[in-house]
Amino acid sequence: MMEIKSSIEKVAEDIGYDIGMSDDETQAKLLNGFARALMNRLTDNDRNTQICYFVDKLEKRNNFVFEAIAEFIKLRDAEK
Repeated sequence: MMEIKSSIEKVAEDIGYDIGMSDDETQAKLLNGFARALMNRLTDNDRNTQICYFVDKLEKRNNFVFEAIAEFIKLRDAEK
C-alpha cells in the first residue's frame, strides 16, 4: 500500500535544520508549537506513547541538544 505524506512531512527535517540555523525566538516558536500540539491533542498516556515512538527515531548523536534543553529548563524554573 502506498503511503501519502503531506508536504510538511516531506520537508520536516529540512525545516528543522533551517530553524536550527535561525534565531532563538524562531527556535522557541517551533518547539512551543510542537509541545502545545502534544499537550492539547493527547491524553497523558497517549502523549507518553507518542514521545516514546519519536524518541526511538531520534539520532543518538543529537542527544546532547535535548539533554541540554532539559537542563536549561530546570535551571530557568529553579530561579523563579
